[in-house]
Amino acid sequence: MSGDATLQPPMDGIAALSWAPDSKRLAVASWDSHAHIYDVPNPVAVRRLEHPAAVLSVAFGSSRDTLYTGCLDRRVREWNLSTGEARVLGSHDDAVTAMAWIPEQNILVTGSWDKTVKVWNPSDEEPLASSASLPERVYNISYTSATGRVLVSMAHRHVSVYAADELAAVAREKREPKADHTRESALKMLTRSVACMADGKGWASGSIEGRIAVEYFDPDPSAQAAKYAFRAHRANVDGVDQVYPINALAYHPVHNTFASGGSDGVLSIWDHSAKKRMRLYPKYPSAISALSFAPDGTRLAIGVSYEHDNAVPPGEQNTVMLLLKETVMDDCKPKAR
Repeated sequence: MSGDATLQPPMDGIAALSWAPDSKRLAVASWDSHAHIYDVPNPVAVRRLEHPAAVLSVAFGSSRDTLYTGCLDRRVREWNLSTGEARVLGSHDDAVTAMAWIPEQNILVTGSWDKTVKVWNPSDEEPLASSASLPERVYNISYTSATGRVLVSMAHRHVSVYAADELAAVAREKREPKADHTRESALKMLTRSVACMADGKGWASGSIEGRIAVEYFDPDPSAQAAKYAFRAHRANVDGVDQVYPINALAYHPVHNTFASGGSDGVLSIWDHSAKKRMRLYPKYPSAISALSFAPDGTRLAIGVSYEHDNAVPPGEQNTVMLLLKETVMDDCKPKAR
């Protein structure tokens, strides 16, 4: 693809992506039961961390040599990438589907299909600090350091927002975390993806029906009046309106614009403040399953793989691609208004 660098992809679908703090190491969670580690721009994985089942979530710690993974086997693992050794921190009662590292507090937050969110302090002898029951299964967790907000997105459009300071207190005091507030998503259908704004004021979410919502944390009515939703990742095919799930969202860490990727194989860049699309790239041969901007904003990692949502047998859409778009510092810069 024009403008993309190609990395050797996993053998099966890409579930999640995470960049190290130095923006030079990329971790890829895959359904091939491995977490793949790349030292960018080397196109070949320098390590393949084997798991007993599909790896669904991944997050770097405070250094490029510490990685956390969540697995279909229900366990949360900490990896020392300099040695390749793993330590099981603990487990959920179902698949570990989402996680976020809070660098200011040195804690890990994980979510699961078991309808819980857990807080871990990996430096403690007993890493599990707290667990809280939630109304539904956790699908996504996103963190913004700008305002210290942790967004937990669940099935049936449930959303809970936590303050990082509260989660740090939970880790110290070994008590149940209390959400700052809870609400229903502005989207009418199942939420598929979420991403917090770089400035920490709110977030974007994408649904299975090809809609994106832009919402704000501030409960003040004036802030809430600014939220909106719009159609995206749709196409007219032979006179029929085709709607595609929005599988991945990511905010640019410098420009505060965001990327969206859907099961239509389309990648777009949006300016939520101007309420317009800035860039539409050529279509990829299969669904976009994961997106992640490097912390310095110079690269966008793109996972392309079959998403089991369009009734096509996976054998007919078995393309798996791992790409780096290296033009995003310019592509994502808002135009003068």
